[in-house]
Amino acid sequence: MDKEYLFDIDDHLPPRSALLYGLQWTVIVFPSLIIISKLASKTFHMTISEEVAFLQLTLLVSGFFTSIQCMWGHRYPLVEGPSTAVLLTFLVLAPLGVGAIQGGTVIGGGLLIVLVLLGKLKRVISYSTPNVVGVILMLVAFSLLPYLIRSISGVDDFHPNGSSMVLVFSLAVVIVMAALSNWLKGYWKTISLLIGILVGTLVYSLFSVPDFQKIHSSAWLSFPCLWVPVKPNFSWPAMVSFACSYVAVAVNSLGSLHGIADITDRKRLAGAVDRGIMINGVSAICCGLLGIVGTVSYSMSPGVILANRVASRFALVYCGLMLVLAAVVPKVAALLALVPAPVVGAALCVAMGVQVGAGLATVTRDGLAGRDYLVVGVPLLIGTMVGFLPEPLIASMPSALRVFIGNGLIVGIFLVLFLEHVILRKTENAPERKNQ
Repeated sequence: MDKEYLFDIDDHLPPRSALLYGLQWTVIVFPSLIIISKLASKTFHMTISEEVAFLQLTLLVSGFFTSIQCMWGHRYPLVEGPSTAVLLTFLVLAPLGVGAIQGGTVIGGGLLIVLVLLGKLKRVISYSTPNVVGVILMLVAFSLLPYLIRSISGVDDFHPNGSSMVLVFSLAVVIVMAALSNWLKGYWKTISLLIGILVGTLVYSLFSVPDFQKIHSSAWLSFPCLWVPVKPNFSWPAMVSFACSYVAVAVNSLGSLHGIADITDRKRLAGAVDRGIMINGVSAICCGLLGIVGTVSYSMSPGVILANRVASRFALVYCGLMLVLAAVVPKVAALLALVPAPVVGAALCVAMGVQVGAGLATVTRDGLAGRDYLVVGVPLLIGTMVGFLPEPLIASMPSALRVFIGNGLIVGIFLVLFLEHVILRKTENAPERKNQ
């Protein structure tokens, strides 16, 4: 492949280009930060000041670890941002309180660090077959469905049954975003979600006027503070749940690293995996102490790099610095917090739809054998179904069991590993996969 980049992976950028491409990456990553922060804030019924503080901390951590990873971690042009796999566990464990979530996140990050230090990461990765990786990617999307349904249908404290008008509006925004993502080319394609969020927010404001007082009351300059004064406590159900979630984080980061290595420099990949996963673990501990969603290396970079022909990791360093700068300007965080929940839900529907496609592509990459239909289908079905179990049934279970049965991602990961490597484990005489 003849890359012919304007700036290669280790090229330093002139100041003007550095600012331009750094700003471009910042614009691209903002929708993900808005979506995840909004879902978390809605689940915990945060006040506007708490919501702004949560978003500020998310910007700060994402920006800081993006720069650290690009400079000294995996040293690839990848953005660090909140993980949807960790977000799901974050939301499911909300009834246990923020302290349990903090403790579980710290343990999940510590697990990654220990695996790297003991040299066991490769052994864990060896269990990440195409079936396992594909199921995890799709389950993250399917397990978020209960939260997405509430967002796009307008369910809130004032409208417990939702609104048909809001639902129609959200579905229309989904279609517009999907169309923009397909029709736009080059750089504009990479920010199609952001364009959809802006258009959706403007249209929604015609029917529900935003509270701009939130922006006026925010300071211009302020260092982020904790959104809730809680210290971590270590509940074993939360610790086990987050340990499983961080297995998904490791798989996600591994996929991102391989994807970016294919179009930049594969020679540094061997060392990059351990360093990158190690810093993911350090980031998780920081996020646990701050009470926010742990980060992961995003996989969006290859498409952006191939579009703008700039592979320099230093462009991402500037992006990280800009995110940190935005974190200390509360008016920016307050402005982003005005994006309505139905628009956020629509954007997440599109993003998760793409992720489902990526999961299908992973599973079918080498074709399918008879056992693969069961290994993939059963965990997907059961994991998705768990999210729709009647709430009284979940509430009647012992608290420790409730945490696991109520988390479709955890149930699905356990089932796919159990089926893939134990019950339906491949034998030497097993039929090869066949392309369908």
